[in-house]
Amino acid sequence: MSESLSNLDKEKTILRYTQRFAEHGFDPKSLGWGIKGRQKERFKILIDIINIDCLNNLKVADIGAGFGDLYNFMIKNDIQIKEYFGYELVPSLVEEGQKQYGENKNFNLFNVDYLYEEEIELVDISIISGSFNFKLEEGDNYTYIRNILKKAFINSKHGVAANFITNRTDFNDKLIFYANPEKIINICYGLSKRFVLDHSYFPFEFSIALFKDDSYNKIMPVFNDKRLKI
Repeated sequence: MSESLSNLDKEKTILRYTQRFAEHGFDPKSLGWGIKGRQKERFKILIDIINIDCLNNLKVADIGAGFGDLYNFMIKNDIQIKEYFGYELVPSLVEEGQKQYGENKNFNLFNVDYLYEEEIELVDISIISGSFNFKLEEGDNYTYIRNILKKAFINSKHGVAANFITNRTDFNDKLIFYANPEKIINICYGLSKRFVLDHSYFPFEFSIALFKDDSYNKIMPVFNDKRLKI
């Protein structure tokens, strides 16, 4: 199966968001969140579960960055960012993001396919919000998710956080990819023994955080974590 999006899926993705941007402009609705999108709430959840409170002066990757709104959210919430690297497939979103935030020297937003891009910066954390929500027509969603998470995990010193729409729903939209949490857990186990799955905030969504350091003391098997005082 293809490592990245097929040409058809890539074209449809670009067209979908280009049309939304033409209709809504600089607005979360252009990114598919809608009136009740709760973009900021999702950012907060992803940031909380990746435990950035034990880090400072962060280098951050934002995969499927849209306008780069995660940068603005982190700045407004007094999260110290050394450098932000956003990776976005849709040219019009990148162009608008540069207009909105490009005057900041530590803001970088690139119009690239993350999986095909060779020059990926090593960062502390990678955040993926909303990028796994659409059903691929030619590719396999789980393969795509695994490949994105693996590349982000390799290029993150601390960890990766991502969100999904669950398949435990009472509705169905043919455009949406509904992820099976058990399959996502299996993908996580392929990368790290230490991860979080949080299904406690919205009834039809869940988030995961993968931690790079999954070392532990074999005599007393607890993950090595500076937050824990045992």
